[in-house]
Amino acid sequence: MHAHHHSPALIGSLALAAGLVIAAPAAAQDADRHAGHHETAMPTSGVRADLLGDLDILEEKYTGLAEAMTAHYGWRPGEGVRSVSEVFVHIGAANAFIPIAANVAPPQGMEVASFEEAFARMQEMEKRVTDPTEVMKELRAGFAHARHAIATVSDEQLDDRVMFMGQEVPKRAILILLVTHMHEHLGQAVAYARMNAVVPPWSEGG
Repeated sequence: MHAHHHSPALIGSLALAAGLVIAAPAAAQDADRHAGHHETAMPTSGVRADLLGDLDILEEKYTGLAEAMTAHYGWRPGEGVRSVSEVFVHIGAANAFIPIAANVAPPQGMEVASFEEAFARMQEMEKRVTDPTEVMKELRAGFAHARHAIATVSDEQLDDRVMFMGQEVPKRAILILLVTHMHEHLGQAVAYARMNAVVPPWSEGG
């Protein structure tokens, strides 16, 4: 099971958040976050379009599972391990912070000055946001920002190098991390569902 420890890849991405400043209390930041992004043209071909297609499937599965598990949001498999709601909020928050590594600013109100602040903000959100409606808002907001980030990094910028975990990597690697991180925790969420006798919506009927 996944404990509250973040993967080295995610830690590295958040560490690149230096230079951005928190400007409002957490509650106000979260409210601002749901205002949405300016329209950004979505790619229709190439690796970014492939990632967006995967993202659509992930969002459908995450939101369906989040709705199916509202009665179990407080459940966790053991002490020190994320609860059901914390997993969903974690994804929403991580989707706001991971793109920083590709030089994509986080949503309005989610600015951070350092990795320590980003990590603390993520943990604070996971503990505070437990109401099903608010959890879904955070989850959808995170997917909206992930979609915005993939659209923001143009095809011409995919090979641009950024510092990541002490080495230079192309921005495409950050976008791939953004999506694979969601797959990692989807497996965790599915395991949580099965342990609580909840059938994932996409598995119903066979």
